[in-house]
Amino acid sequence: MTRLVLAITLVLVAGGLLLAAFQMEEGRRSSELTMGLAIEVFGIIVTLAVVDWMLERRRRQERARDLAWATLHSVERAVWVWQGGPRRVTSDELLGLILGIDTNDALQPFTRSLLAAVGARSLEILDREASSLGTVPGLASALQELSGLNSLSNERSSVSIVLVRELLHCGIQGLTRVLGLSSRAMLSAFIRYQDAAADAQRERYERLRSGLSEIGGQTEVTGYW
Repeated sequence: MTRLVLAITLVLVAGGLLLAAFQMEEGRRSSELTMGLAIEVFGIIVTLAVVDWMLERRRRQERARDLAWATLHSVERAVWVWQGGPRRVTSDELLGLILGIDTNDALQPFTRSLLAAVGARSLEILDREASSLGTVPGLASALQELSGLNSLSNERSSVSIVLVRELLHCGIQGLTRVLGLSSRAMLSAFIRYQDAAADAQRERYERLRSGLSEIGGQTEVTGYW
């Protein structure tokens, strides 16, 4: 608001100086000085506009990267509940866990909800944050892949584990490139503590809920932040 008021004021000042310069007798020193001053004021306006554009672009880039990190961590939580592995993983390990998903690794209802929430949130970001996403090449494409997980919200629909694995893999690969992280998957055989059994999923989900409740982040269990 302050920058807008300043810009309007400078435009009015520059316009007034130009008008005054044209009304003065041509060739007089005062006319030349007034014209020069008006040009200087217009130069300041252009400089302010460029600086303001750059600052706004930087703000949108930071917003987009924050959304990318938040989405990555949301997927990390969901995959951990589903597949196990270390609680904190590198991008290599996360991709390894995703590629190691077996077609027999059943999705428990709460795990399915976590993944569906990632898809719903990705759709929401694509809809509401288009101006920010446009400043970071590749981010919208990654979120588009992850938005396919939203189909899991329909509990009556059948689940293709292969499709879920593919959506997760493509989406996370896109996010790692955007964030400058490694996009080379670690062999899942080298990742410890993997266990996609139903009781193991339940235990990890309860641990996730408990941990988030302690820091006042209960809403993060469903993938929103």
